[in-house]
Amino acid sequence: MIVMMKGFGSVVVLVLVAGLMWHCGGERVMMEVDEQVGQPLSKLAVENNASGAVVVASVQQDDGPVSGAMVEFARSIAGQVAEYAWSGMTDEDGRMRLEIAGDATGYYQARVSQDGRVIGLWSSIPINAGDEVVVNLPVGGRAQVTRMSPSSACADRVLNFGFFAFFAPVSSSADPDPNSAGFNTHMGYEADLLTALEAMDGAGLSFSRRGIDIWPNIWLLSAGPEYDVVGGGITILDSRTRDEMGNQVVTFTSGHIVFRQSLLVRAEDGARWASHDDLTSDVRVGVLASTTGEARLLVLTGLVNADGVLAEGVRVETQTDTVVADGSANFFITAAGASPNLEGRQRIFPAVDTMPQVVYLGEEELLGALASGRVDVLARGEIGNRDAVHASGGAFVVTALDSAVEYGGFTLGVEDADLAACIDDKINYLTDDQRIGYGEWRQDPSVFITRARMWKGR
Repeated sequence: MIVMMKGFGSVVVLVLVAGLMWHCGGERVMMEVDEQVGQPLSKLAVENNASGAVVVASVQQDDGPVSGAMVEFARSIAGQVAEYAWSGMTDEDGRMRLEIAGDATGYYQARVSQDGRVIGLWSSIPINAGDEVVVNLPVGGRAQVTRMSPSSACADRVLNFGFFAFFAPVSSSADPDPNSAGFNTHMGYEADLLTALEAMDGAGLSFSRRGIDIWPNIWLLSAGPEYDVVGGGITILDSRTRDEMGNQVVTFTSGHIVFRQSLLVRAEDGARWASHDDLTSDVRVGVLASTTGEARLLVLTGLVNADGVLAEGVRVETQTDTVVADGSANFFITAAGASPNLEGRQRIFPAVDTMPQVVYLGEEELLGALASGRVDVLARGEIGNRDAVHASGGAFVVTALDSAVEYGGFTLGVEDADLAACIDDKINYLTDDQRIGYGEWRQDPSVFITRARMWKGR
């Protein structure tokens, strides 16, 4: 097994640009290959002994999707009439998906028909065995291969995986002590998902897991030398892919878990604080800094606007100072970070009576603070709050479920887009394209490993 270490070896980037030119009765697709490789992807796929491929095709006409169209693919073989052996119908978004079994590597032709009439023809489309190929087919325009996921990106790799250690039941350590051996033992939903990824026949994935005890900017750690992949209940946000200079340094995998924000209150206060509108200036809301729970609470209560800018007159106590927001972008809080003058914030006091107070607590303080009356409400994700209700034996209740849905994913360095795509392909299988999630895992923790055993190297 090859051990891939972050920061070692060279990164080879293969860029495919598929172009279509209506000329002399045919079309051409142009391919650019990195000079270090010197050979096309189709050659690489043959050498890797890969087989089978997935094609996702999108058909557009006049800048809109073409639904209900027949899309057919045929292998291009010199001197032979095209045999359109693979086909499918586009959905309402103009998209269809098909699988090509066997040794799929080669160049293909595509044909689109609607109401029995051919409306588009394309040729020289590269498809490589073991890959998922995304191809756009604009009627009257050029075909574009927008993504090909090299199967080698996943093959025989041990990836350094960092996980947040204090987000049970999604991601946690067996022992909360960072100095203990059990701190690096991964527990929870994401732990079982990773174990299933490792168990998939032919996936070639293995994870060396290490616990992380600091939350702020944890998502950016995969851009550094220590970690290849980072997880721990991280909500997918574009703002979390960028460093302090605004440069994109990480990419997210597709969502494997759904989050919704909510409030957790003592059972006797369930009716009193049933919605965010009930949170007035005499109510103390406990939050964890730099989370979507904090960010969403601030938006829903009017303490910040949609861009995270604090309302004029809001007072913030930090570890070193007390500042008053002037309504400008110099005072902001988002799920990805805050302005420097708000770092180390301890408490927020509202500018008007219709906004609550906000109290900043550590992860291990939250539930105790609510039970003791130090705070009146906790603003957190639904999963953690419902788990707390269960553990409390009914002492707490969940209220104010947010209508907005968030998705959680893993981060990888932006240069590892091919690896992210390969992991995505496996995660999408395990979650049945997001049909299986936290609720199903909660009922049956073996759901992912069971699906992994059905993979059989497909």
